[in-house]
Amino acid sequence: MSVHDSYRPSGGGASHRYMKYRIQRILLVCSSYDGYILEEDGHIESQINREYLDLNLSNPPALTRVSSTAEALALLEEERSFDLILTMYNIGEPDVFNFGRIVREKYGIPVALLTSFSKDIYRRIKEQDRTGLDYIFCWHGNADLIIAIIKLIEDSMNAAEDIEQGGVQAILLVEDSIRFYSSYLPELYKLLLLQNTEFLQDAYNEQQQILRKRARPKVLLATNYEEAEALYGRYKKNLLGVISDVGFVMKATDKPEDERLDAGIELCRLIKEDNPLMPVVLQSSQTDFSTVAEELGAGFIAKNSKTLMAELGDFIRREFAFGDFIFKDPETGEEVGRAKDLRQMQEMIATIPDDAFEYHTSQNHLSKWLYSRGLFPLAASIRQYDASHFDTIEAHRRSIVGAIRDYRTLLGQGVIARFDAATYTDAIAFARIGEGSIGGKARGLAFMNSMLIKHHQYDKHEGVRILIPRSVVIATEYFDLFLQQNGLDYLLMQDYSDEEVLSEFVASTLPEKLLSDLRAYIRTVRGPLAVRSSSKLEDSHFQPFAGVYSTYMVPYTPNEDQMLRLVMRAIKSVYASVYFAESKAYIQTSQNLISEEKMAVILQEVCGTEQNGVLMPTFSGVARSINCYPVGDERAEDGVCNVAMGLGKLVVDGGRTLRFSPAYPQHVLQTSTPELALRETQNEVLALDLDPAAFRSSTDDGINLKHLRLTELEPLRHTRYVTSVWDRENERISDSPFDRGRRVITFNNILKYNTFPLAQIVSDMLRLGTEEMRCPVEVEFAVNMDVKRGEECIFNLLQIRPIIDNQDNRPLDWEQEDCSEALIYGEQALGIGRMNDLKHILYVKPETFSSLVTERVAEELLAINRRMGEEKKPYILVGPGRWGSSDPFLGVPAKWHHISEAKVIVECSIPSFEIEPSQGSHFFQNVTSLGVGYLTINPHRGDGIFRRELLDAMEAEYEGDYLRLVAFEEPLEVVIDGRSNRGMVKKS
Repeated sequence: MSVHDSYRPSGGGASHRYMKYRIQRILLVCSSYDGYILEEDGHIESQINREYLDLNLSNPPALTRVSSTAEALALLEEERSFDLILTMYNIGEPDVFNFGRIVREKYGIPVALLTSFSKDIYRRIKEQDRTGLDYIFCWHGNADLIIAIIKLIEDSMNAAEDIEQGGVQAILLVEDSIRFYSSYLPELYKLLLLQNTEFLQDAYNEQQQILRKRARPKVLLATNYEEAEALYGRYKKNLLGVISDVGFVMKATDKPEDERLDAGIELCRLIKEDNPLMPVVLQSSQTDFSTVAEELGAGFIAKNSKTLMAELGDFIRREFAFGDFIFKDPETGEEVGRAKDLRQMQEMIATIPDDAFEYHTSQNHLSKWLYSRGLFPLAASIRQYDASHFDTIEAHRRSIVGAIRDYRTLLGQGVIARFDAATYTDAIAFARIGEGSIGGKARGLAFMNSMLIKHHQYDKHEGVRILIPRSVVIATEYFDLFLQQNGLDYLLMQDYSDEEVLSEFVASTLPEKLLSDLRAYIRTVRGPLAVRSSSKLEDSHFQPFAGVYSTYMVPYTPNEDQMLRLVMRAIKSVYASVYFAESKAYIQTSQNLISEEKMAVILQEVCGTEQNGVLMPTFSGVARSINCYPVGDERAEDGVCNVAMGLGKLVVDGGRTLRFSPAYPQHVLQTSTPELALRETQNEVLALDLDPAAFRSSTDDGINLKHLRLTELEPLRHTRYVTSVWDRENERISDSPFDRGRRVITFNNILKYNTFPLAQIVSDMLRLGTEEMRCPVEVEFAVNMDVKRGEECIFNLLQIRPIIDNQDNRPLDWEQEDCSEALIYGEQALGIGRMNDLKHILYVKPETFSSLVTERVAEELLAINRRMGEEKKPYILVGPGRWGSSDPFLGVPAKWHHISEAKVIVECSIPSFEIEPSQGSHFFQNVTSLGVGYLTINPHRGDGIFRRELLDAMEAEYEGDYLRLVAFEEPLEVVIDGRSNRGMVKKS
């Protein structure tokens, strides 16, 4: 049961435009007295304007008043742009009847007569030729009737398209008494507007609300049997019910004295024979007809009842499925449950007794309730599949619950909802708290949210749901307010350690309004949260700020107060990261001002499942639409993806992961031989420690993450999806789930045997992102395959950012370049043309370097970099492994403030330390986006040149335990050509 193809929650992709025809200009023909009543006492124009503002329409109907029919005809000769003419009875010559015929013949504009209720006037009206009047109404100075007339005529103008093409429901009112239908219509429309307001609770943004308002049920008025029969025959599949008089004429041309006293009974019999479940209520001043109505299964209301309108309202709410849905015991009629919105409906369907479930589904009560709320595709889907389509009641129940869940999820996708503590639900994919910017990362999430809906990705792959995790973003308004209320601006003026900054922020208090909204949000949370940065500068087109700020994982606790404290601490820690040393260094290098940076914060559900006290997704990854270092048959435009079992921090921090091209998922270099698989694949897994006591305020945002060794993976359910086994006896990698032995994280089951469509989904995301952003993109994602039988796996898109292309469009002619004397040369290079202000080369001394000392190398580098910055000496940095990796065994764990003065970075392998390039990490993204030249070389294998012996022979400007700095008298000639992937450094 799927609702996706027929509904676009954003409204932007809706195939039908509701209420296409609107009344824009009204010509009012009345005396000055009547005009005064309408304009001054009734405030008719104000009421009309208010309704149109609610619908977000910019052109409410304009009222133009004239005092006579003669004036009206003269005005119509000059202006023919009126959509409706309202006229009183006594307004000169020609009289209203002739006036109506003239207007119909010459202009085709509907004319409605308003007249006070008196026997004398009604007698005169009956004696006249009324063919020129479209409607006659009884006027008591009640402005509500004018609104009802406008709506009735608009409903008749739009009925055919909105009902037959858009699925809108309708109510058929059959009444020939001018007095009664003039009373019914305002009350009926009030009920419809009230119902409209109630079901707006299921709409998550203004656009959805407008769509719902325009899709409200329509009222169809028939004043004779022939007209009623035609309307029923045409629209019966979309009728909520019928309200009918008992006595009325059979044809429009019949005289009142020809009225058939039981015409309504005949109409009711026709309807009930065609559809016994169609609600019908009959009204008559002759109460004897109540017995016949009961026999036909219809309701009955006495017209002379003092509570006529109240009884009619009760019947409509009950039989037309307005208001709350009340689940009843079919035997006793007692209430067993109640639903006021879709969320409660989903919960009730899952829990009500079987007999109540069978009763309400067999009577189409559920679908009628959904139809009345404008949820047409969901209603049609549930009505289409009755009990006969399922083997068991439970299967039928699961199907409906699944359809509602999918619909609610789709409804919440593709929109940015304003957080409202009273109406917020767990189905809203993206909501914002506060005003101001939502930051770059949140903009990317919101963009992906809409992109998934636009391109129908949510359920494109069977057994998989592609969506963003439920997210709430705290806009920058609260960051400014937090700094102001706590007087933290002084931190801008002086240099404090990261620990001192964090301590000050954590000790401060968040604004009261934010705390109130956070508490409401936490009541909907049932799992751990990621509290992520989303600054104004983050993930912008020209400065990604990837990974510069902090992300904290918060374990879930059912204690609301404790959970709130953990979330508050994490938010304040993210705020503090704006003023950490690495952040300030990056902001300065990118030529921004820290005083202008603003921080929004994203609260996001963590993808994954819990086991043995930890939570993690099956795997996470980062994919780039440009592959900077293609291998074998790979092409740069095919993109590249790095994946790792567990949390994605391992990937973005440059840890050891599995690399593959989405175009060639079965050709993975790291698993091409057993030796490579054992040596080069992932050797640890990150998971979230679910013990709330493990969460601490720290400058290390991974404070509560556990690092699991391969030997600890065996009991975890996620393991079977991504690992293989080393068969020592046969010296091979086995993908059989039954083999036992050393686990190797190969992703063979997914990439070789396509147990999960990872390569296809990644390709789609990169292609769509590139098309929509019109530049190369990088996406982060997490996947949970550990789901219950029958449930869909989850592919969560976590982030999208542009890949910066700073490369100069002017190609370099390498035939004119002499590379023979190069100090450094490589053919895996990224960068932007020529640099002519570099005299210094800082390089790691291989004789003292090992994977055990990388952290000490970083400490030494930090001191040198600070000094080079003070002396304004940019430099070239050369060393083995991945610069910026969080894994000290893969390279120097440098952060931005360690290398902010480096203008060229070279990853230069040495025989004892050969590591795959850095692409995919946040560090790599930031370095290349700022125009820093980047080379990867492996000289001892003949891949590139590094003439270290020449540098060793020079006098050192600085020499420490692990690093050596040399200076040249003249600027070096630096050529980095990312378009041909070649780079060179030589003496000028």
